[in-house]
Amino acid sequence: MRAITFTKKQIKRIAAAAGLAVVTAAVGITAAVTSVGSHAKQRQLPIYSVERGDKKIALTFDVAWENSNTQELIDILKENNAKATFFITGDWCDRYPDDVKAFFDAGHEIENHSDQHPHVEGIKVNDLINDTKECSRKIKMITGEEPTLYRAPYGEFDDNLITTLDGMGMKVIQWDVEGIDTDGKRCK
Repeated sequence: MRAITFTKKQIKRIAAAAGLAVVTAAVGITAAVTSVGSHAKQRQLPIYSVERGDKKIALTFDVAWENSNTQELIDILKENNAKATFFITGDWCDRYPDDVKAFFDAGHEIENHSDQHPHVEGIKVNDLINDTKECSRKIKMITGEEPTLYRAPYGEFDDNLITTLDGMGMKVIQWDVEGIDTDGKRCK
């Protein structure tokens, strides 16, 4: 049997090479796992539609600007035995609380469309949470019910928004067919 002997200098070189190999392997494994995780993760999406067995639709309105046709809209929906979901901003609640109550009293659903209608794609999480909570607070003060649905202003969303609202117990709702305003312009 043959014995192999190393000098202190050789042992240091072997140890350094082994350490470098371990670090290289660890970095490679971490990069591979991170890469697979980020590429395998699917983009978070809002709810665009729900499959149903009957021929019904969900009629929704985003309410953020004026109130010139509130009663007319309530009357049209009543004449057609239709219910709608109104995604209302907190700012609109401040300006037209009687209209919010009128929609609610007519049997329509009142949900959250943000407090101040900000651009929300890339918004800071704390700002999103505060804006959403403030709108929900205003809606609850008027209707007595806490909103569970959220429609993002301008239809903007990102993974952060979907995850944050989900963590707040709210579902993000998007439209799948966009209407045309009475002036012939596309609704935004």
